[in-house]
Amino acid sequence: MGNIQIGQGNVIKNSVISSNSGVAVIGNEVIINGVKMPPCPAKGHNSTIIGDKVYLNGYELVNGKWKKTLRALWYKWF
Repeated sequence: MGNIQIGQGNVIKNSVISSNSGVAVIGNEVIINGVKMPPCPAKGHNSTIIGDKVYLNGYELVNGKWKKTLRALWYKWF
């Protein structure tokens, strides 16, 4: 997770972009192949993208819905 600088003085903070799977996590928003997903119910800055799986703040995006899973909690804390 890091910051993306666009031009001079424009910075997007807390962002992850996976070029292989077409997934972008910017703050608490997830965009997959240009389609904005529903907002994650949890607040925070912890995001992980593995392949086509998205984990955000202890939740996993499964079939377009956020679910609290053990794997998502694992990626949040470790």
